[in-house]
Amino acid sequence: MRYLFSLILLAVFCPGLHAAYIYSWRGEVDLRKTPDSGWERVSGDEKLKLSGGEEMRTGRASTVEIYMEDGSRIKVAPLSSFKMAAETNESVSVGLYFGRVRSWVKKFSRKFEVRTPSAVCAVRGTDFMVSADAEGNSRVEVYEGSVLTGDSKGNSSLVREGQFSEIPAGGRMKDPGANPNEPSDMNSAVGSPSQIARNEIYNEISKEDVIARAQEEMQSAEYQMRKTAVDAFGNRVRMEEYTIRPEANQFKYVVLNTRENRFDFGKILFTFNAALPTDLSQATAGMITSPGSAAPAWYLTAMNSVMSNTQDKVTEDALGGSMVSNGSITSPAYNLVFSSYKFYAAGPAEANLNGGLGKEMWAKTNYNVATNQQTGITYLGAAGTPAPTIESSQPSGSDVFHTYAKNTYSDTTWIAAEDFVLFDDGDLLSTGDFGAGLGGGETVDQITDRLNFQRVYTSSLFGGRTIDVMYSAKLLKDAGLLRF
Repeated sequence: MRYLFSLILLAVFCPGLHAAYIYSWRGEVDLRKTPDSGWERVSGDEKLKLSGGEEMRTGRASTVEIYMEDGSRIKVAPLSSFKMAAETNESVSVGLYFGRVRSWVKKFSRKFEVRTPSAVCAVRGTDFMVSADAEGNSRVEVYEGSVLTGDSKGNSSLVREGQFSEIPAGGRMKDPGANPNEPSDMNSAVGSPSQIARNEIYNEISKEDVIARAQEEMQSAEYQMRKTAVDAFGNRVRMEEYTIRPEANQFKYVVLNTRENRFDFGKILFTFNAALPTDLSQATAGMITSPGSAAPAWYLTAMNSVMSNTQDKVTEDALGGSMVSNGSITSPAYNLVFSSYKFYAAGPAEANLNGGLGKEMWAKTNYNVATNQQTGITYLGAAGTPAPTIESSQPSGSDVFHTYAKNTYSDTTWIAAEDFVLFDDGDLLSTGDFGAGLGGGETVDQITDRLNFQRVYTSSLFGGRTIDVMYSAKLLKDAGLLRF
């Protein structure tokens, strides 16, 4: 009763209140004023005003409720990315990059619309829920009233009370049908556990979020290692690495790098066709190529990765994995083929493109990982776009494990990757080191345990910043990801 009375007082005595504001929240909610500004954690007890163009994101087990002066309200579910796109006296437009929002829109209020990467939902007085996944697919469920829903192709349909419709990314919306589900629990994240894990890979990049999740996950990590080493530029790096199994058919590899003046990290989520065995190496042994005339029992169906400095990121998104015979009679083998393999890069301005993956640089179809072949490739998300100009070199000489490659695309966007293989003391590995090491009594295994890999990304999208991640050969070897 007291809650209802406070709302009545608010409506009567605050007619000039800002059109939208955060009324309540729980967990980790971040707000960004502009695409060029940093994320700020919502805190305190005061109601926070929202203006057109401001963006918001929610963490795990986190929600936020937004109220408007006409009595309409919005609730944003966990692991969602949301934008107050525009608001005027006549209309309100909100954007949902991914995740889920439920809206209660007052009758006879302003025109109200929710936009996702694949759908536009317009209403005047209703109760409805809109969700969008990381691939850009959307779903609308109507609990009261009706919602005029359209897709990116210009098709539209009225979704009535008790109905739902799905809108695939880049495709035609499905005809509305009876919704067998009760209204969704807005305290839970959208999608299956696998989808939630994928969303976390791409969208949890703040230092606070990454460290908090690592502290939680390392309690049950299967493999983990901490050490300090010197990178290729003479900087001391504190490396923390671990693997964990989010689901029975998944494992995730995480590396955290802390230097004196920066923090970088990398995550890779591997999803298999079946529950993984106790000995992880049994599954990883044949996940790229498996010799013989029979397909392996375990193979990758998806691979999702991110490298980031907490502001910029590079992501890879591989889906539709299967094992395909090479057709050889004399040397039969099965190779991993992804139906879709895409590479993205993002600075702060591109962070929410493509469901949080970033700007699409290239995409391969039917990509054979073992042979590095594909049936089709596009650049910058459009067929017919010219291939990038490629520069490559071996800056330290042909006998040293140090390479550099730069791609410059037709729209002048460029991205470069520099790779090093080096010992714990920072010395670069050369082709003669294995022979010298073996001559000194060390085994190949012992030499490998002292090696680290370092990748440095630079790009025109990063505003002069770099992504610089170093990870150890030993943990990759222990987890079965590295063989020699």
